Amino acid sequence: MDLQYLLWLQGLRESLSGALDGFFLLVSQLGKAELPMAVTLIVYWCFSREVGQRLLFCLNGSDLFNNVLKLSCCVYRPWVRETALRPVEKALSTATGYSFPSGHSSKAGAFFGSLGIAGKKRRWVPWVCGVVILLVMFSRNYLGVHTPQDVLTGAAVGLLCAFLLPCLLRWTEKGQNRDLLAAGIGAALCGLSVWYVLAKSYPADLAADGSLLVDPVKMQKDFFLSAGAVLGMLAGWLLEGRKVRFTTDCGWGVKLLRLLFGLLIGFGGFYTLLRHWLQNALGTNFGALLGVALAMFYLVGLHPMLFTWVEKKFRHGTAAGAKG
Repeated sequence: MDLQYLLWLQGLRESLSGALDGFFLLVSQLGKAELPMAVTLIVYWCFSREVGQRLLFCLNGSDLFNNVLKLSCCVYRPWVRETALRPVEKALSTATGYSFPSGHSSKAGAFFGSLGIAGKKRRWVPWVCGVVILLVMFSRNYLGVHTPQDVLTGAAVGLLCAFLLPCLLRWTEKGQNRDLLAAGIGAALCGLSVWYVLAKSYPADLAADGSLLVDPVKMQKDFFLSAGAVLGMLAGWLLEGRKVRFTTDCGWGVKLLRLLFGLLIGFGGFYTLLRHWLQNALGTNFGALLGVALAMFYLVGLHPMLFTWVEKKFRHGTAAGAKG
């Protein structure tokens, strides 16, 4: 039934000569990792530290949970299961890993679900966020890269994290050393999930030429990226909460500098250059884990520490100059 639905959508795409492909490719980008994370960091550094932290926890937590489910269920992509399916070619670059659940739908549920909850005082915000989640879900079906159960489960994972993980953050703020306990449990769960992913068995179905139909090692990369993101986020969260506790009560010029240097160093330096170097040195999976962990530690903890220190020095220098 699910594959027949995708074949029907494929027929619709062909009857429209691909007229809507570009629109749904654009909608699908709303559930890709880079855009929600970039917006999350803008909120975190420039507008609301608390809302930014909630978005960080929900995005990274749902991504890890989703990837553990993917590697547990090992469901092949729709076009592997039904050779008559021909997904939109430009969508294949983001269709990595196994199929169930959908990572894009999970990220959309976590990110826009969190935004909807944070902005619930304005009644239109949850409605708009809900529509965006549904559009991202449908876009993955329309493009032919996910089944309905993939997107429904993925969105459910994201929304579950959007509701539960902010409660965890509030709990950590109401008692001494609760942050250490939460971070320790989170790191332990990451370690257990890495052991599980490496120890479990995977399907080894063969293609007609005798090669593996799907290489399970390649399917693990997204998981290692998400595990590294959670570990780095937890370390950065502890550093920021215990040593920094920055404020977003600053001018637009300061916010712009925070954003410019944060994205340049965090994404350009750590996430792109250092991660690729580590992948070459340590192998794709563990290099990805360590590279993303370092990038997330910088983005969440070290960058706020650095810009807080620089801004404090600048204010003191300006005050001293005014007195002189």
